[in-house]
Amino acid sequence: MSETTKPEATFRVLHTADWHLGKMLCDQPRDEEHRRFLDFLFATLRDREVDALVISGDVFDSANPPQSAATLYFDFLCRLYRETPCAAVIVAGNHDSPGHLEAPRQVLRALRGHVVGAWPADPADAVILLPSAGAPALAIAAVPFLRDRDLRTGQAGQTPEEIAQALRTGFQQRYAEANHAIATACRPGVAAMATGHLMADGGMVSDSEREIHVGGLGAVPATGFPPGFSYIALGHLHRPQEIPGHSHIRYAGSPIPLGFGESEDRKEVRLLDFAGGTLACQEPLPVPMFRRLVRIRSPYAALAETVAGVDWTGGDLKTWAEVEIVDPPPGEGVYAAVVDALKDAPCQVIKVAVARSAGLAAGPALAHGQEGGEAEALLGDPVRVFDHRMEQEPEDALPETEREALRVAFLELRELLESRNREAGAAAARGGPA
Repeated sequence: MSETTKPEATFRVLHTADWHLGKMLCDQPRDEEHRRFLDFLFATLRDREVDALVISGDVFDSANPPQSAATLYFDFLCRLYRETPCAAVIVAGNHDSPGHLEAPRQVLRALRGHVVGAWPADPADAVILLPSAGAPALAIAAVPFLRDRDLRTGQAGQTPEEIAQALRTGFQQRYAEANHAIATACRPGVAAMATGHLMADGGMVSDSEREIHVGGLGAVPATGFPPGFSYIALGHLHRPQEIPGHSHIRYAGSPIPLGFGESEDRKEVRLLDFAGGTLACQEPLPVPMFRRLVRIRSPYAALAETVAGVDWTGGDLKTWAEVEIVDPPPGEGVYAAVVDALKDAPCQVIKVAVARSAGLAAGPALAHGQEGGEAEALLGDPVRVFDHRMEQEPEDALPETEREALRVAFLELRELLESRNREAGAAAARGGPA
């Protein structure tokens, strides 16, 4: 598929995900990187004659994104409508507010934009027929992030195993319903694909994803998807990848590195050609590196030598650096030493951390010259805090079965709280009551 001209009788789709508009990294905004990505994406959609853009969740980084993020999103969609014939299919991820994303759906529909923020009461409402319902070349089951309430009805007294099984069954039922809705709406021979925002079994996780915990569902097996879909466009994992043994089930990955753990990842979007009722071919299109993220780990005494060996090339925007100092001597000013060692380097140091080679490891991140807070390394992830607390309990005081039951209950409460916060944030953004 290396040629830019689209073959005849082909419906072309571009799969992307996990934009996380409004994302901050160590208090640094990412707007300029996202702006450059959207310029690249627009040029790709135009030049490669793409018929439909599919965004598989986490358009925004939070349920109530800043105005700058909303402006980037709507400006891009308006430009797409004005200057190309390309449609857009957008589903919510676990970071998105379903209500916030769906609020302008009627307006976006007039701009060839189709938005599904939450699983609808009628599965047919999640089916998008393109280029039109009258003459579809492709049917898309636009499945958003599925929450606990989308998958099961809670019952008192259920064990963790029963809850997990109910969630797996609910997941399979939702995709089976979408598959059936497509079969009902389309004549035979129309190609079909689905979206999803989830953790699939076999996926490789980087350190910047927020774990998806839907009760006790865990990772979704590839066998849970019906065989009727030629391609399943996934979001949530930030590293582009296919599910082992299933080349048609893929994560597009995030278009920019969202954390220093992704600094060496190759970013891409996925070009898909559908013809003859199936996926004819697919091609990865590399996304340019707009800003280099560099992670430096060094013993205190060897910092100058380590910095001298860093390759700073890559990206038009100024490089950001994270520096982790291993076993600094007591009383030394770590942040000041890092600033001095990198004063002539072509970068901006946005994070400094201390690590210990033995014992209870890493200390806190030291950003903007501030030190302190042993718990800071954990506080960004409530699930890790909960697990860390349970690990302090001896096995005889808290057996494994009770640990699992407590963890499932905690995850359900967390999902309920996050859902309410998303709804409250969306209501506040609309100016209405929560």
